[in-house]
Amino acid sequence: MFTITQDTLVKLSRMLYPTGRAFKMPFGGILEKLHTNLALSEQRAITDALSILDSAIPDNPNFTSDDATGWEKRLGLISNPLVSLTNRMLAIKRKMNHPGDILPRQNYLYLQNQLQAAGFNVFVYENIFDDGMGGKIPKIPSDVLIGPSMSQFMYNDHQYGDSQMGGAFTNICVSYLDETIDNNQYGSNMNLKSTFFIGGATIGSVAYVDANRRLEFRQLILKAKPTQTLAYLLVKYI
Repeated sequence: MFTITQDTLVKLSRMLYPTGRAFKMPFGGILEKLHTNLALSEQRAITDALSILDSAIPDNPNFTSDDATGWEKRLGLISNPLVSLTNRMLAIKRKMNHPGDILPRQNYLYLQNQLQAAGFNVFVYENIFDDGMGGKIPKIPSDVLIGPSMSQFMYNDHQYGDSQMGGAFTNICVSYLDETIDNNQYGSNMNLKSTFFIGGATIGSVAYVDANRRLEFRQLILKAKPTQTLAYLLVKYI
C-alpha cells in the first residue's frame, strides 16, 4: 500500500511557498510546527482516499473479504466465504470488465476466456470432430472422455447415468443453476449440434474445479454461453 509520511507532507508544503524572506520556513520554527500539525489531518485524508480505492478495485492486497462480499452483492455474483479471496477477486474483476475485449461473444473461446479470467482452469471445445471421410460430426461424451471410466463418474459427482445402468450424461449445464433440473429436462434429448464440452487442457480430459465454486462456475457458464446451447461438463469438483 502506498503511504505518505508527515515529514514528506511538510517538505511538500515547504516547496509550495514562494522564494523570498517573507515566506521562509526555518527548521523547527513556528511555521514548520504549524505544517507538522496540519500534516496529521492531511495524512488521514490521504489514507482514507487510498482505502476507498483499495476497496473499490480488486487489484491490491488491502482488498478484504468484506470488500469482496459487498461487490459480489452489487454485481449479482454468488458469494461464498469458503472460496479463497484470490479467486473471489478474479471473479469480481472479470465481472467488472464484462463483456471483456472479445467481440465475437458467440465463439467458444469467449466463454473459455471468461472462465479462465475468473480463475477456473478449464478449457472449452466445440463438438465438431473429423469423421475420417473428410466431413465433420458431433460426438457424445462417452466417445470423447479419456481417463476416468464411466463407473468412476457415476460414483463421484459427475455421473454418466442417472441410474446404475447408465443413461444420459448427467453433468450438463443448459438453463439452471440447479443441475438436477437441467438433467431432468434435457438428458440425452439435445441436438448434438448445439452442444460443446468444458474440460481439461486436452479434449476429453477432466478439469478440476473447487467444490465451493460449483454454483459460481455454473452461473458464469449460463451467463456467458449462447442460450440455446448445452455444455457437457467433463469436470470433477474437489
